[in-house]
Formats: sequence, C-alpha cells, structure tokens
Amino acid sequence: MFVICYCHPIENNALTQQVGPLTRFIHITTRQHTMHDSSKLPVRTKLAYGLGQVAETIKGTGFDIFLFFYFTQVLGLSGTLAGVAVMIALIFDAVTDPLVGYISDHWHSRFGRRHPFMLVAAVPLGFAWFALFMPPDSLTQIGLFCWLVGFAILVRGTITVYYVPYLALGAELTQDYQERTSVAAWRGICGVLAAALVVVVGLSLFFPDTDTFENGLLNPAGYPKVAMAGAVIMVLAIVVSVWGTRDCIVLLSKASETLVRVPLREDIAAAWQNVSFRSLFIGTMLVAVSIGIVQTLNMHLNVYFWQLSSSAIALLAIGLLIGWPVGILLAAPMHRRFDKKRTIIVAALIGPLAGNIAVVARLVDIFPPADSVLFEPLIFCVLFVSGVAAGLAMTSGASMMADVTQEHQFRTGRNQEGFLFSAMAFTGKLAAAVGYLVAGVGLDLIGFPAQAEPSQVMPAEVTRLALLNLSACLFGFASAGAYFFYSIDRARQKHTASEIAERNEGP
Repeated sequence: MFVICYCHPIENNALTQQVGPLTRFIHITTRQHTMHDSSKLPVRTKLAYGLGQVAETIKGTGFDIFLFFYFTQVLGLSGTLAGVAVMIALIFDAVTDPLVGYISDHWHSRFGRRHPFMLVAAVPLGFAWFALFMPPDSLTQIGLFCWLVGFAILVRGTITVYYVPYLALGAELTQDYQERTSVAAWRGICGVLAAALVVVVGLSLFFPDTDTFENGLLNPAGYPKVAMAGAVIMVLAIVVSVWGTRDCIVLLSKASETLVRVPLREDIAAAWQNVSFRSLFIGTMLVAVSIGIVQTLNMHLNVYFWQLSSSAIALLAIGLLIGWPVGILLAAPMHRRFDKKRTIIVAALIGPLAGNIAVVARLVDIFPPADSVLFEPLIFCVLFVSGVAAGLAMTSGASMMADVTQEHQFRTGRNQEGFLFSAMAFTGKLAAAVGYLVAGVGLDLIGFPAQAEPSQVMPAEVTRLALLNLSACLFGFASAGAYFFYSIDRARQKHTASEIAERNEGP
C-alpha cells in the first residue's frame, strides 16, 4: 500500500528514518541550572526546532515517492541499477553519520556544538537536491546510474551534516519524561505538514493527469519543478530553525564541559552493553529493511496495482497524513496509561498489518472493484490507520531514545547524543539499503516493464509486484519482538535523572 513518509521512530524511514528530539543533560552548577530543568519548554522554541524537520521530511518523502519511480519508470534506468545506486548512497550516508555525530559532540565554537553544522549544510543541500532531478537527456544506463549515485550521495551527505546535529540539539532541550514526548510531537506535526506539502500539493500542482500521460507521474516535465520547490523550502526551513533556536546556544553544554575523549570503539562497546539501546538498534534495523522495500515500490503500487491517478493519490494520501498527527497526539496519553514500550510494540504490529491488508484483499478478489463507491473510502481508512501507527511509533521511539541517552550518560559520564543518534541512523540506513536493493533487483527478476503506461502492464506482472511488496511485512512484524527487550520505564528514568542531577551538583 502506499507509505509516504518514514514510519519509524528513528529514520522518516523511519519509519525509519525516524530519531526524534532526544533529551540530554546539561551541566548543572550550584549557581545555574539547566535551561529547562523543571519547566516546560516555550512554544516558540519547540516550534522553531520542529520546523527543522521540514527539510529532512521533504528529502525523505521526495526520495520515497519520486526518485526511484522517476529514474526507473520515466528515465528508464533498470531496477537493479537504481537499487544499487540508492544502496551505495545509503551506505555512504550510514558511514558518515557516526563521524558527523562524533565531530559534533566534540566541536568547540562560540556558536555551540550543533548550530554551525546545521547552518553550513543548508545551501549545499538545496543545490544537490535540485541537481539530482536534472540529469542530461543524453545519458546512457551507466550515465544515469552514475548521476543517481553521485548526487544521491551529495544529498544524503549534506543532510547528514545538518540532521545529526539537529537531532542532538533536540536532545539538549529538556529532561522531563513527558515533555520529551511533547517535543517529539512538535517535530512530528511539522513533519506531517511537510509531507502534506510534498504529496498533496506537489502531486496536484506538478503532476496533473493529461491526455498525453495516463498518469501525471509519468510526465518528466514535473520533476524539475518538484526539485526547485523542494530545494528552496529545505534551505528556508533550516535557516529558520537555526535562527529560532539561537538563543539556546549560551545555555547548552560545551564539549569541554561534558566530554572526555575516548576511542570510538569504547563508545560503541558502551552503547551496545545497554540492553535498551540494543532493543531499539535491532528494531530499527528490521523496520528499515521493511521501509526500504515498501518505499521503493510505493509509487509503482499506486500507479500500476491500484491504477490511481496522480490526483487520486494526492487525495487519498490525506488519510495517512491525518492519521499521522492523530497517532502523535495519542502518544502522550498512551505513554501515561501504558508506557512507551507497550505503545511502540502495538504500533509495530498494527503498521504492517494496516498497510497491506487492502493489498491482500484485492489479490484474493474480496476488495471492492475500482468503480465501487467503497473503493477509495476503504483505501482512505486503511491509510488513516497506517498513519496513526506511524505517528505512535515515531513519537514513542524518539522519546525512548531520549531515555537511552540519559542512561548512557549515567553509566559512562559522557553526553554523546550525536554519536548515539548517528549510531541508530547507521543501522537504519544500512538496513534500508538492503531493502532498496531487494526491491530494485526484484523488479528486474519479476520482469516488470519500465517506461510503461498502466494499461500496457499485464495482470500477472502487477500481481508479482504486489507479492514483492508484501515481503516487507515480515520485517515489520519482527521489529515488535526486538522492542520487547526494551527495559526503561517511567520509574527507572526518573531515578536515573535524579542520580545524574545529584552527581553533577556535587558536594
């Protein structure tokens, strides 16, 4: 079915891609406490921080619904080469994440540890994003492959320079158990609005259905417009987020106050010894493989399996986009009632089920036909439930990782949010690369035709496409088993926070 954004708490992809704002502890002296030690964060701070998510969401959503489809079905690049290209870019991205996180954690600057990286990435990201969708017309298969690899690496590299410090900055804003969920919710709402901008506005405005193309997404003229609009919005979102959170810089910890340089292998070993970190790490990996498969085949399924027009895709996507903030808003009461671990396990089970039940129903011929009045409403409802599960998973995972970083500080005496966030992103991206490769090679193995109108594709080929997409469910369900081993609850988090505060205050 169609999954538009990352539906995972670590990456927006993330399902994912999807770490949210995580909490870290700032040095406490007898004369000055942390910025937001016991009170709620100002709304303007949470809004400014949340707007920074717009840039990553536009990148993630654009990759998921436009890029692979554009290069395979519009430009004619083979599925295998496209899958390998995206995999190479993701592996590069995964390797650079821990490096950027480590450097950011140790950075010395009068502008803080995070803001310089965030700001310097803005313009290069916009340029790389625009160029990615502008390959010359004369390129061969190898030429298209090289263009996709090169500019996908540039896009992912520049977003890493921005996004890893951005996530680490979010971790520094609050240490309150419930306020972490609120910060994650603000970030999630901004992500929903960005996804809506890309999907609803982008599809309707840049890919209208015409007599020339059965589906507007097959029209190459729309992609440069999407690229330009996305580049401008991403740059503006980053600048606004940096400017809106600049007043926090003087109150955040400096590297010299919080970090002792140790070999990277010791950081890795210390993180892996934490059972809750391992739980989220493995859960992220499993979900990322699932997301990689689903996101790669997402638009293929919409166009060829459901045979939806671009305007219908945009309209029905509203179901997912409405469900997502509902899930985000449900996270706080769910955490109070059931705690975070149970919430994310439920979301991990519901997400893959809701996302594929309609596909299975159509394969066994019990789903209403396309001319039925129930056809689009049922798809809308299924997408709504998928969105709720995605919102719950994203917000819960972000808040849970905040608790993990706190426990890591308590055990090691080091505040290393940048490193921990990037470590989670590392496994997510490597696993997502596997998912993209599986989907790309799978398209070639099932013999799915490139540059074909929906009416030209045989029913047997469409069925094989749907079955390939369903293989992602197994990984999604398996992630629930990984989350089962997460061990931090409310009482343990509050006790750890109290111990850290007492230790930092000293005698």
